[in-house]
Amino acid sequence: MQKHYIYGIFAAVLLSLGFSSCNFNSGSMYSARSYGDSVKRVTFTGNTVTLSLDNLDRNDIYLVKINKSNSVVTAANTGRALGQNLSIQQNEAPYISTETLNNTSFRELPHRGLATIREFNANPPPFLERTRNYMGPQMQTAFIPPRVGDRRMFWVEDFFDSGRWVQRQATLRATGSHGNVWIMDNVERPISDSQARQMAERFDQVYPLSTNLLGYEFGGGPRGHGGSDGDPKIQILVYDIVDADGNTDISGFFWAKDLYQQLFLDLVGVDIKSNQAEMFYIDAGDFLNAPDFIYSTLIHELQHMINFNVKFIEKGLDSATWYNEMLSMMAEDIIAPLIGVSQSNRFHPVGIRMPFFLESYNRIGATEWIEDSVDQYGVTYAFGAYLMRNYGGPALLEKILANDTTDIESINSALQEVSDVTFEQAFSRFGEAMIFSIPSLPRGALTFDKSVTSTINGRRYTAHGFDIWSISQLRYDTIGPRIFNLNPIDMRPHSVSLHSNEAWIDVSGSISITLERPSNANIDLYLMVR
Repeated sequence: MQKHYIYGIFAAVLLSLGFSSCNFNSGSMYSARSYGDSVKRVTFTGNTVTLSLDNLDRNDIYLVKINKSNSVVTAANTGRALGQNLSIQQNEAPYISTETLNNTSFRELPHRGLATIREFNANPPPFLERTRNYMGPQMQTAFIPPRVGDRRMFWVEDFFDSGRWVQRQATLRATGSHGNVWIMDNVERPISDSQARQMAERFDQVYPLSTNLLGYEFGGGPRGHGGSDGDPKIQILVYDIVDADGNTDISGFFWAKDLYQQLFLDLVGVDIKSNQAEMFYIDAGDFLNAPDFIYSTLIHELQHMINFNVKFIEKGLDSATWYNEMLSMMAEDIIAPLIGVSQSNRFHPVGIRMPFFLESYNRIGATEWIEDSVDQYGVTYAFGAYLMRNYGGPALLEKILANDTTDIESINSALQEVSDVTFEQAFSRFGEAMIFSIPSLPRGALTFDKSVTSTINGRRYTAHGFDIWSISQLRYDTIGPRIFNLNPIDMRPHSVSLHSNEAWIDVSGSISITLERPSNANIDLYLMVR
């Protein structure tokens, strides 16, 4: 539903037919320490408690804090370790200069104009049976499929987020079984017919893989009527997405307005122009510079389009932005490798999103969306990746889309169906995945570092494992997640913070640690030994 974007030059069952299987990277390489010795949930009977960690052999120790609430918890209420030297990393991130950002590849920057699209997609006008005469295909006119070389006028803003609508001509340059690729006639850099055909061919891979897992867009499927334009194919408009300053910082988006006929939007007073088609918008420059990223973006946007149909049109449900974006990135995570964008590809979500998450995971909660945050996609992707690799694999995503709820309730329902755990129980163990990977993985601990395969309607999908301790943070010359010193920090809703200090690194023998109880009951503390 919501718009997907990346900034800069370059900017996802136990199943009806199947099973889930888990394969650990590099074989079954577990830590010599047991789970009970490596993960200790801190239980308080008074205001403080002292825990002893024994049989350490050059291990690192972390204080992991979990905020399992929907509210911000201030630093003073999150508990703390007592009597420790506080040096390891500064708690505040340095100021990120414009120069630094301009030299960062695959960066993401905020764009407030996206709020217009997000607001429409999250809170669209009604899509009810009594208004269908203003939506869907014009049944009195027989649909004639367009042919390569045909031209069509599309409504776009003269500059992104200007609110000024103009019609521009585009030419159908390629068509596949599931998509039509329209190239706007005035694109700044030429796009060849072979490049257009490659996009159509790649979308022909994306569409069946996505619909098999997620469901169908409005009017799609074997018994579909072709949706808003009567065309069973998705329209993909490639043009220069620029703002008034000439910046090309948006890679692609889905805008649900295009499913409505213009007459209905006019009647309800929405000052937006509809193209009356199931369609995506793709930036021409990013397609030329980073086609693999755009192919993954097609997966992302198709989930939004399907989500709009499955959750809103069919069930009348609105979806929070974080939830919808998480599902799109889960879809990218598992489908991108099946179309040739492997996990080792820098344009796979692991390469694009995880560096942001590792450095900035504390700045935004897993269940919130801050429109002008640099780091929102990283946290949302990482949480969805964690869920799939530890609770049901790609089957979990299929169950989330299929159920009759959204947001936390939807994830909770799917988790209980495939793993018999609640959302809160799953979130309380998110910190384990941020600490443990092979070969330091205790048997029974949760991790990003395992692969899980699900078969859905005869098709295998895999969430491939990865070692977060081999990935560099975005802005620091440091691998793995950012570790804070023992000073408490504010915690966002449904967030994690990781803390340590010099005395807790490379420890052998035994150590005793005294902790102060959090004054907020929604904060859980763990000591973890890696």
